[in-house]
Amino acid sequence: MPPSRDALRSPEPVPSRRERKKERTRREIFAAALDLFAARGFDAVTIDDICTAADVARGTFFLHFPGKTALLAEYGRHMTQELAGMLDEHTGSAIAALRAAFRMLGQRAVERPEVVQLVVREVMSHPQALEQHGEQTRDFTELLAGVVRRGQRDGQLRSAADPLLAAAIAVSAYLAVVHEWARRPGDLDLEAILEDTVDLVLNGIARPPAVVRGGARKKGTR
Repeated sequence: MPPSRDALRSPEPVPSRRERKKERTRREIFAAALDLFAARGFDAVTIDDICTAADVARGTFFLHFPGKTALLAEYGRHMTQELAGMLDEHTGSAIAALRAAFRMLGQRAVERPEVVQLVVREVMSHPQALEQHGEQTRDFTELLAGVVRRGQRDGQLRSAADPLLAAAIAVSAYLAVVHEWARRPGDLDLEAILEDTVDLVLNGIARPPAVVRGGARKKGTR
């Protein structure tokens, strides 16, 4: 009997007390900043405001973030980490994993819509934030490409498809849907639309050709 995936996985190093404290401070700064951005808008909030809300010194802020726009990319980092953990533990099919990934991202966005709408809006209008967001997008794409490769090995997905290209298409579709949802708050059911998005990515929009007895295409069918 082959060893389980858990048995083959190298043990994760245990973070030191200093590392745990550092990560906790980073999260507190991030949470304080998002609350302020949601309440006042990105441009109206200063780094000093964030430091006061998080009860940290300016020097501590810059130990964790190079500037204010880096906080926008931090949301993507958190989501990527959570998504990676979910996919690592997922035991179902690759197709089920893709659906679960989109479902989780939709649920997180619905839980804090003002934050996601802010991130999308500001990322699109601040070049530096867009560049930092691009790094998170690449990580997101790599995660989904891994799922595609697993589906190809299992025979669920077409082996001829390039995994990175397929993942990039899925990520682009997700970002386009979230951008439209952020632009029209309250008008769209994000979770339902993302379910449809996965179907379109997996199945496309072309109708399968109708066939008649013998396998020939039915005349006049488009």
